[in-house]
Amino acid sequence: MSSSNICYSKSKVISYEQKLFIKKALRQLGFNPKTIGFLFFQKAIIFVYEHDIISINLNEIYRYISIKTSQPIKTIQSAFVYSFNNLNTKKLSLNYESIFKIEFSSEFFNISNLINDFIDILDIN
Repeated sequence: MSSSNICYSKSKVISYEQKLFIKKALRQLGFNPKTIGFLFFQKAIIFVYEHDIISINLNEIYRYISIKTSQPIKTIQSAFVYSFNNLNTKKLSLNYESIFKIEFSSEFFNISNLINDFIDILDIN
């Protein structure tokens, strides 16, 4: 199946305030807002939230963002990994608990869990 044939139906709508929260929280976590990965992370969180996705599949997220942005999947994947690997770790450890109301654990910190933590907070608000 070609990625251009993938159809996603929205079950939720994200508010302007929620979008601002995502952007602000990513900055507070140490993401560099000048990278394309910052934008892709925002799009990934919004996609997962709006489509009520329970099990995070990064390849599905990369395909979706590729369709929406007309960027190659490899570019999107590289931008995700670069942004994630170049987080300001001091900001991350200082702000994680205040944003998500859970203790930061580097042992469980990965892209999928970060997106899930955002979804949990967005569902509360």
